[in-house]
Amino acid sequence: MSETIWALGVWLPLGTLLPFVVARLTGNDWRGALIEASIFACFGLLVYPIFFALILVRLTAHPLVQLYFLLGWICAVLTSLGYRRKIMRAGRW
Repeated sequence: MSETIWALGVWLPLGTLLPFVVARLTGNDWRGALIEASIFACFGLLVYPIFFALILVRLTAHPLVQLYFLLGWICAVLTSLGYRRKIMRAGRW
């Protein structure tokens, strides 16, 4: 599969729609789900993949784009869980 199909068909829905649906199903209201999905999308689709690409391209000869997005997605899940725990502990939602 080409990287455009992967980006638009797999990573974009996994990074935007799926976190919103999961947040809604796990008890967040619309505002909380939108905030959580936005944080997930920013970190999972932009910040973490670029971070991993900048580090790992230096170590490998061939860029592994799918690996960068997978690692970014995993880190975004952990970031989202940490955000949710901090919000729940503070009693804001």
